[in-house]
Amino acid sequence: MIRVLHCLSQIPGKTGSGVYLQALVREGRKLGLDQWVICGVPASMSKVEIEELADHHIFPVVFDAPELPFPVAGMSDVMPYPSSRFSAFDRDALTRYERAFAARLKEVVAAVHPEIIHSHHLWLMTALIRRLFPDIPLVATSHGTDLRQLQLADHLALRAISGCQDVDKVMALNQEQKQKIIDFYGLEEHRVVVAGTGFRHDLFNASQCNKGDELTVIYAGKLSRAKGLPWLLEAVAGIENITLKLAGGGEGREAEEIRRQAEKLAPKVELLGALSQEELAEECKKSHIFVLPSFYEGLPLVLLEALACGCRVVITNLPGIQSLFPRQALAAGIISLVPLPRLIGPDVPRDEDLPRFVNNLRVAINKQIDNVRQQQSYCCPPLEERLRENTWERIFARVMEIYREVLEQV
Repeated sequence: MIRVLHCLSQIPGKTGSGVYLQALVREGRKLGLDQWVICGVPASMSKVEIEELADHHIFPVVFDAPELPFPVAGMSDVMPYPSSRFSAFDRDALTRYERAFAARLKEVVAAVHPEIIHSHHLWLMTALIRRLFPDIPLVATSHGTDLRQLQLADHLALRAISGCQDVDKVMALNQEQKQKIIDFYGLEEHRVVVAGTGFRHDLFNASQCNKGDELTVIYAGKLSRAKGLPWLLEAVAGIENITLKLAGGGEGREAEEIRRQAEKLAPKVELLGALSQEELAEECKKSHIFVLPSFYEGLPLVLLEALACGCRVVITNLPGIQSLFPRQALAAGIISLVPLPRLIGPDVPRDEDLPRFVNNLRVAINKQIDNVRQQQSYCCPPLEERLRENTWERIFARVMEIYREVLEQV
């Protein structure tokens, strides 16, 4: 069976890309793939656990260590754990970063002889892999944050682009992202395919839902301004008789400011902290409305998870978001789209647009509250079919097709 080396430059399971990697490993094991993982972790993490993968198949690159004396570099500027920003990388940090990953990559490739490497993010590590191993088939999944880093850390952009241009196949999350990848990286259209994102239907489903009489709204994601949280809290402050639960973590000043803002609204707002997939599924099953006021996303799999648990949804009208659900779900009022404010760069809203944004959020949430009070449950066969199409089993079937296609070209 195929020998696959998965590569992620940050902690598995803590962000969308980490959950994606874990899902690939889990589904690959079902098909008997031989799999190994290289990932970036802090020195304080004594053990890296990836479901279905033995310890000797996991090879960490350790940060906060002599070779890499700074926290894990995050693909977002605000991560759910202590992290470094690529925008702050100087020549020394870049050299240390590439040297550490190169050493681990060479060691693992020499030991396991992968037939294919699957890297995550069209960024520095993927570019490094291509330079080190030009003859090993390389596929990469873009999670959207790489496109964002091209702007936030533009002094590193050419280094990332030059290596990523030679990736054999790139997997995009949606059609809009595919076009951006083609434009930004100068790739031929046939080398970029839409693979999508998935969710665990064994966890996220409508069975054993316990949506009580007290109306509950839930958010899941990082505690950051780019996720729109300060303005969600402002909007919710003006809505009576609801509870807002914030599921997610964050480090640094931004996250602390959001926590303080949320604590001032207690008990209306509850901070749940970072949750496991199992814990998040339980919270979604108890919640009536899911809200994601983000200014930038790749393709938020948490939206699928919430819909699968019977939540109604309020979400910003992000590029590509409407490809994730059928138009009938919008027409039926299951999903409410909130217009984005104008942005400066990838994810900073213009100040003059924020009062309208807060009001639009409040109106959309109130509309879904009315819908819940009239009828929480809903029936939308096209939405149910779309959810079936986006289980991890279906997504991994597409990934396997890409693996086979690339290997046949060797």
